[in-house]
Order: sequence, then structure tokens, then C-alpha cells
Amino acid sequence: MRYVFIFLSLMMMFVLAACGGNKYDDNIDEVISLEKKEYKEYDLDTDGMERENALIRVYDGGKYIQLGFYSDDQKRITYSYYEKTGDSYKKLERMPGSGENDRLGLDRKTPDYEEDKGKETKL
Repeated sequence: MRYVFIFLSLMMMFVLAACGGNKYDDNIDEVISLEKKEYKEYDLDTDGMERENALIRVYDGGKYIQLGFYSDDQKRITYSYYEKTGDSYKKLERMPGSGENDRLGLDRKTPDYEEDKGKETKL
């Protein structure tokens, strides 16, 4: 009986560990919230600004996050960049919306984490 209990306990640990998400979930949610807040300040539409409609890349252990939402035709993405300063993120200005040739050189780096339409992509 004791072995059954130990076995079931170990199985529950594995199941719970698998459902834990990734270590950047809170950071990504914060950045999406900041992006929505900015759009609302300019009375812009925030429909479709969800993780399930975004391409997200995390660089340098979470210091930088590149965030882009798919357009209605699913072909075009305009990126925003955020940098962690202290305990929060701040939007980086004067960064290319195309995601190419940014001044930090992120386009030449492999991201630590990448998510496309809510699903982690394998790097």
C-alpha cells in the first residue's frame, strides 16, 4: 500500500510539473497588458491583441521581449520591443516595426523563448 501511495505521489508531481507553463509567462502577460494600455490611450482597437494571435520572442533571459500581433489577413506583423528595467518593462522607442536590423541586434540572436499564436515553438 505504501508503494502505491509513493507511485501516485510521483505521478502527480510529474503531471503538475508538465502543466506549469514557462518561466516567462508573467513577463509576457505584463508586456501584452502594457501594449493594450498604450493602444487604449490612443483610442485604438485592441481586438485580437491576445497571446493566441501574437508572435513573441524573449531575449537575454527576459531582459528584452519582442511582441507582434498578426493582422486580420495573418500575413503582416508590426513588432514592439520592451526592455526590463527594475521590476517592470518599458517600451523601447525608435525600434523597427519590421523586426529587422534593430539597434540591439536582437534580429541576429537566437531567442531564449519563442511563442507563435500561444504555442511554444522549438528553437
